[in-house]
Parts: sequence; C-alpha cells; structure tokens
Amino acid sequence: MGRFYLYIALINMLDLLAILSAKMWHITNKPYYLAGTALGFALAGIFFALSLKYEGMAVTNVLWIAISVILVAAMGYYMFKETITFWQFVGMGCVVLGIVFLNIR
Repeated sequence: MGRFYLYIALINMLDLLAILSAKMWHITNKPYYLAGTALGFALAGIFFALSLKYEGMAVTNVLWIAISVILVAAMGYYMFKETITFWQFVGMGCVVLGIVFLNIR
C-alpha cells in the first residue's frame, strides 16, 4: 500500500505543477508553459494508471481530485493572491472529511 500513496503523491504534485503551468501560460502566453501543462497532465495520467494496480478507480480518482482541490486552492491563494470564500473553506473541509472517511477500513 506504500507504493499506492507514493503514486498518489506523484499524481498530485504533477497535477499541481501542470495547473500552475497553465496559469502561468495564461498570464505570460509563453508556449513552454503550455508544454509544461501538457507534460504534467500526461505524467500524472501515467502514474494514475500505475496506481490502479493497488486500489480501485473510485478511491484513486477521489484521492487525486480531493487532494488536488486543496493544493490548487492553497497555491492560488499564496502565489496568485486569489481569494477563498467562507463557503469554499467549508467545501474544502468537506473534502478533508471525505479523505478521512475514504481511508477508514
């Protein structure tokens, strides 16, 4: 199960880098950011496929999306000064609870 969580961490880091690269492409219109976006998502997809050896699609996908929501919101707040509303915080709290419940066996 340790390898599964390593893959989840890699998926989320690559996903975050791809999203940050997409935001930078939007701001600067430099093509290498767009290439970085495509590469990040492609590599995340590869690790997603590898992670399916250890856990089902539903659990793997929920962990990917849930962790990504929190990481992207945090980076948007810190790097790009985006605001997070009260209800968005509530939603992220629900995401955290979902991750906890998902991992109860």
